[in-house]
Amino acid sequence: MRFIVVVLLLLLPASLWANCGGIDLRDTLSDEQKAEIAERIDGAPYPSGNHWRATKDGRTIHLIGTMHIDDPRMDALADRLAPVIRSADLVMVEATEADSKQLERDMATNPELAFLTGKTLIDLMPAEDWAALSAAAQARGIPSFMAAKFQPWYLSLILSMSPCELKAVSQGREGLDARVMDIAEAAGVPMQSLEDPKSVFALFNQDPIEEQIRLLTVSILPDEASENASYTLKQQYFDEELLYALELSRVVARPMIDLPAGEFDALFDEFIDLLLRHRNEAWMTPIEAAEGELIVVAAGALHLAGPHGLLNLLEQRGYTLQRLPF
Repeated sequence: MRFIVVVLLLLLPASLWANCGGIDLRDTLSDEQKAEIAERIDGAPYPSGNHWRATKDGRTIHLIGTMHIDDPRMDALADRLAPVIRSADLVMVEATEADSKQLERDMATNPELAFLTGKTLIDLMPAEDWAALSAAAQARGIPSFMAAKFQPWYLSLILSMSPCELKAVSQGREGLDARVMDIAEAAGVPMQSLEDPKSVFALFNQDPIEEQIRLLTVSILPDEASENASYTLKQQYFDEELLYALELSRVVARPMIDLPAGEFDALFDEFIDLLLRHRNEAWMTPIEAAEGELIVVAAGALHLAGPHGLLNLLEQRGYTLQRLPF
């Protein structure tokens, strides 16, 4: 979803940003939290691993789990992955540069893709909830008057990123996806988007506005907690702990959100269902239709893991999976 946030940041004025920092939250987990995470991921297919090879009938698909946040360690990753990318018949990413630019044009001419018409969030939310949301938006350089006009699901994606992450994006520092595309472009390898970027808008906008606002409440975390979560996610990414990272975010965020535990878990699962499962299932059509004997699929690492992940979906379609060094 990084490319959608990038489009937004192109519209925002420069502002002051928080300094980067954070701690590894894995070191702060209670025994109860560790046990819950272990129980949730126990037996789940493909819980870890950022580079896999899927083969079937002489066709090979390399799946590379990316992270949309920049980190200097990614330069070495890109160098190691470059031979595979250069030898591919096609590289598939969440959104190519051309499609991202088209999205920018679409949003300029059709602002209701991301913005509310009529009532704003100030009118639609309790005053206390709006105050917390407004403060979180301002910490990320988003003026309150602008935050109030966003579609709730869109704002929830932005607020799920820490102030430091948004600073990096605004400065043009991008993650492994951009490096993969740079390598493919330099080698003359064709690229294709896994989805039409506007389909993501349609997917999230299908929920009633009231449900979107309920999901939005899950995104509001204290700035320090958000920075810690970002730092921890990076460490887990390089440790290739995919499902552990997802469930850690659940157990850490739950006590910070003013909702009953059961309601929080239901909202968390609903958001992940939209963000991952529905999109993964839709991506299988262009992946299987892609022409060539060697295909590279580079997408956010969480899209690989779990029962609804790309790896398990490919196995269900008769592919043989092998984990490769990352």
